[in-house]
Amino acid sequence: MGFKEQLKAELRDSLTEEELSLLPRGFQILGKVMILKLNSKIIKKKFLIGETCLKLFPNFKSVYLNLGKVVGTFRKPEKIELIAGEDNPIVEHKEHDVIYRFDITKIMFSKGNINERKYLASLVRDGEIIVDMFAGIGYFSLPIARHAKPAKIYSIELNTGSYNYLVINVKLNHLEDVIIPIHGDCKEEVIKLSKSGIKADRIIMGVLPAPKGYIKEALTLLKENGTIYHYEGVVEGENYLPLFQEFEDIATTEKIKCEILSKRYVKSYGPNLFHTVIDILASKK
Repeated sequence: MGFKEQLKAELRDSLTEEELSLLPRGFQILGKVMILKLNSKIIKKKFLIGETCLKLFPNFKSVYLNLGKVVGTFRKPEKIELIAGEDNPIVEHKEHDVIYRFDITKIMFSKGNINERKYLASLVRDGEIIVDMFAGIGYFSLPIARHAKPAKIYSIELNTGSYNYLVINVKLNHLEDVIIPIHGDCKEEVIKLSKSGIKADRIIMGVLPAPKGYIKEALTLLKENGTIYHYEGVVEGENYLPLFQEFEDIATTEKIKCEILSKRYVKSYGPNLFHTVIDILASKK
């Protein structure tokens, strides 16, 4: 019996037929926390639904309600509300043999990116120097350090809260010898890295919307024999070429040539919109 069917069976005497039909089909798991999204027509029954979830799934300690979208420069959850169980939003979530500790009310963790986090690590060759721009709590840095053998990963994050958890997660996963957390703005920090003589084999530009304003700075880390850039954005109708074109246009002004190695659609982002990653090999002309 599926999640919705189990909820309906438990709540049949407490909800109307319309309300029963609007119950969620699933939930997100982060550590010992269950996160629900509810139809606006049944929000008033949120506490009853939350308590029922804990009754059905006693291994969870808390049920939280996701009431909004990810917002702002730092892509924080708009509103996460406790509706049942312990009020402790700091979780330890394990994925691909990596532990992520963070506060679910302040930091985004997208289940839709799970395959990309694993796949990116599979592309890394032994001994690579990697720069992870917009590193967050270590979404990409941690699995790469865990499952590949890079020489170093420079993980840059501006948001103080996310950076603090990045530092914690590096220690929690015993990856201090590989990952170097850097607190600051990517525009400034990649220039500092470049001026210090560091050039990268691979640069992760994993943030939405597409970080067009950071391309020129990222190109200062280009190696003589070429660098791979993972450039993300949202495309319409799976037409990824404009996303590549904005990267190539800036590279061309720097006398750098680009070619697409591959592209993939991470997840749906809205009606006819797709979160897309393009792997670009950039090299000097």
